[in-house]
Parts: sequence; C-alpha cells; structure tokens
Amino acid sequence: MAMSERKVNYLDQSWKDDYRRKLRSAEDLAAMIKSGDIILEPGGINIPHDFHVALAARVKELNNVTICLGLALKLYDFMQPQYKDHIHIETPFVGPVERMLIEWGTASYVPQHLNQLGPWQEKKKPNVVAMVVTPPDENGFFNRSCFGGLVPREAIAKGDTVIVEVNPNTPWLEGEDLLIHISEIDYICESDAELVEIPDIPITEVERQIAAYIADMIPDGSTIQLGLGGLANAIGYFLLDKKDLGVHTEVVQKSFMDLVKAGVVNGSRKNFHPGKVLATFCVGDRELWNYVDHNPEFLFTEVAFNNDPQVIGRNDNLVSINNALCMDLTGQVGSESIRHRQYSGTGGQLNFIQGAALSKGGKSIIALNSTWKDSKGNLRSSIVPFMPPGTIVTTPRTEVDYVVTEYGVVNLKYKRVSERINAMISIAHPDFRDQLNHQANRFWRG
Repeated sequence: MAMSERKVNYLDQSWKDDYRRKLRSAEDLAAMIKSGDIILEPGGINIPHDFHVALAARVKELNNVTICLGLALKLYDFMQPQYKDHIHIETPFVGPVERMLIEWGTASYVPQHLNQLGPWQEKKKPNVVAMVVTPPDENGFFNRSCFGGLVPREAIAKGDTVIVEVNPNTPWLEGEDLLIHISEIDYICESDAELVEIPDIPITEVERQIAAYIADMIPDGSTIQLGLGGLANAIGYFLLDKKDLGVHTEVVQKSFMDLVKAGVVNGSRKNFHPGKVLATFCVGDRELWNYVDHNPEFLFTEVAFNNDPQVIGRNDNLVSINNALCMDLTGQVGSESIRHRQYSGTGGQLNFIQGAALSKGGKSIIALNSTWKDSKGNLRSSIVPFMPPGTIVTTPRTEVDYVVTEYGVVNLKYKRVSERINAMISIAHPDFRDQLNHQANRFWRG
C-alpha cells in the first residue's frame, strides 16, 4: 500500500492491535522476497540485521535481487563474491565494506550528490522498503533514527511493501521527518541485535596543524558544517574556545557532541533554525547515541531538505569544511577516488560548498594533507599538476574557495589560473615545490 493512500489518526489507540497483526518473524519477511525484487534500505545502523541474516539463508534460491542501501557496517553472507548473481548491492556511499564488495563485483557504486538520493530511490520503484526503527511511542509512531533521513518519504511511498525491524537499542532522534506511523507499515519484525559502533578515528599531527589554521578562520557566531573523520574531531578540539557557534551539517559525529556539551555550540546567533543542530544522519558509538536520544538541541531532517544548497544558504556566516584526497594546481578537487579506485562517495561536499557560496558572509574550506604514502611507503604529493588518470573530480575548480594544508591557507576564488598555481604550490609540501614549479613552467608558464 502506498503512503499516499494511508490516513493517519494520531489519537487512535487501535494501533496496538494493528502492531500485533503485522508482526512476523524475520524469516517470514525474508520469505516474501522474490527473484528480481528491488529492496531499498537506509544504511548504517538502520540496515535490518535479522532480516539480512534470514535473507542470507535464502540467497541460493534468489536471482537478480538488488539491494539499494547506504553505508554498510558489516558483511553478510549474501554479499560474498559467489553470490553476486543472486543479490547485488547498489550504493551511493563507499566505506571499507563497500570497497571490498566493489572489488568482488557484488556491489556497484552509483555516483550522485547526497541531495539526489530521493530521486534515485524513487526511480528504482522498490518492491520492498526495509529499515530498522525504534519501538513505537504511545501514538503508534516509530522513529527512523540515525540513517532514516537518507530515505525520503517520497521514496518510501514508491515501495510496494514497507517492513520495519523494531530494535530497542536504536536512538530516537528529534525531527518530524523521521517519524513513521504504524499505518504506513505493512509488516514488522522485532530484534535486539547490537548496533555496530563506529569508533573515533585517531587524530594525526598533520590534522592538528590543519585544524589550527581552520579554527582561526571561524569567527564566533558562525554556523559550521564538518565532514567525517579525524580532521573533524581535530577541528572540534580547536574550536573549544569559540562562542555561540551554530551547526548545519549532513552528519552528526562525536566532535559536535563535545562542542554542544561545552556550550560552544548553542545556535544562539543562528538566523535559520536558531538553537538547533541541524543534520540528516548520525555516525558514532553508544555514547553519542545516548546523547542525541530524545535531545531537543538536535533537529534531524530528510536529506533533500537538509542538503539543498538553497536551504543551506539561508544560514548567515556558514563555514563549510570538507576533506580532499588530492587537488591539481588549478584547484580541481578529488575527494572520492584514488585514481580509478572508488575510495569514498561524492557525498554532500558540493551541496555545502554551493550553499556556503549563497550564505551571507559564508565561505567554504577544502582541507588537504599535503602528502600521502604509496604502497611502497614512498611519500607522494597530494597537490599535482594534473589529476592522475582515473581520478574523479568531486568539486570543480570554479566552486573552490579556501584551501588549507598543514603549510598554510590560500584563497582561489576568482583568481587567475597563474595565481591559483602559485597559491597551490605555496601550500604544497616543501620537498615537492621545486618539482611542481618545474611542471608549472613546462605546461603553463612556458
């Protein structure tokens, strides 16, 4: 039944009978899947564990089943390479599990900006939508929790069958967008599976140096967006002496929890959703889940709204901070691939860079380690004259504002190509500057 066909009576307590009627085992739900089906799931801790285990037991019976999901946090048996013709994964996210699955041929990456998730999911016309939710409240509403905002209501409405796996370990996140009523659900199973925690990534010395530069670029009263990883945690540490910061970001992680606890982030100067940490999803561990659970300081909205550049730009003084893997001398940004190998996803980087450009007093920052080490341990420059063959450009040079490495800060916006080249060389690792200058002379200055 499509969501548009359902009428929700918020005061009707007969939902408890409805719950019992719809309750099934995970095995019952897995038995409903047919060859050729398309299954849509949010990803992360909202991937239905017991349903996946039951589905794995049937994998040899099925052919050409597609599961569209976000970030996978564990490997299920049906993801093994011998089953790639039985069940295949499509994903706009790439983490450690997805990198392995792509190598095996059991998963495919679907390039898209994060705010395009909804149209992609709707176009898939899923036979089944499956997700983990919290237990219901007194009115029969469940909460779609940490990754639920990555599957918009319009996409759920395209599903022929909506199933949920109720897990009491799942945090309840504030935001009406994440609510789903019993009347919008076809079948329910229950699980007490432990959720997969993502620990903090250790902060490197280089990240500390980069974070120190970035912190100096964030005035009191700014609204910030941070990407994932150790750098975000490092930036959080260096922001502890700031005042009245706001947050509009795509992902809440531990660094934001620490800043809210310290009173640094209070949203008091935000002109858009003042007093609220605005986000779409949440990645972390039990400490973070316990903190955001029913916490009114946070407001989670669906990704189509949260990552819309026009919406982001409604925040004054927005500072967008994102990571890159490599950049060329003219300012092109590669944030998702190592040559031809997909390493991460496109994500919302360009959404927030464009949003910052629309923000009154806003700016965007690309953070980049100046070097990396190859498989033989050789030091390589992350700043290159041209993108290596196969490298995906995540953000075009026309959108780039500030770039920060451990060697300094440059602003590329509206600069000539020759000025960009000089600026990028100035923040490259000293061991590679002569080589970059030589290449610049050969290709641009000759």
